[in-house]
Amino acid sequence: MLRIFAFVLSSVGLVVSVSALDARAACITDWSIAAPIVQREKLATVESLSRIAADKVSGSIIVRTALCEANGVFSYRIVMRDAQGRLSTHTVDARAPFER
Repeated sequence: MLRIFAFVLSSVGLVVSVSALDARAACITDWSIAAPIVQREKLATVESLSRIAADKVSGSIIVRTALCEANGVFSYRIVMRDAQGRLSTHTVDARAPFER
């Protein structure tokens, strides 16, 4: 299923990136494609993700978000900037971000 998902996205010219952390996860950075998936799957929105991240990681803001899927499990790969300007990458559950 994931291979078909990745093939369809790449065949229409969309960027599909594969993380070195999980080579089986297909990630979508184009939100015109990701937004309908978020709605259909009832995932946390990027707006709510930003609010939760600000509460959980004080002084940090999200600067980049990708929706990823591996074996039917959705996650967000986010890049955050802290108050000192340092960047960090996090992977959070798209249904319950920052709950682990």
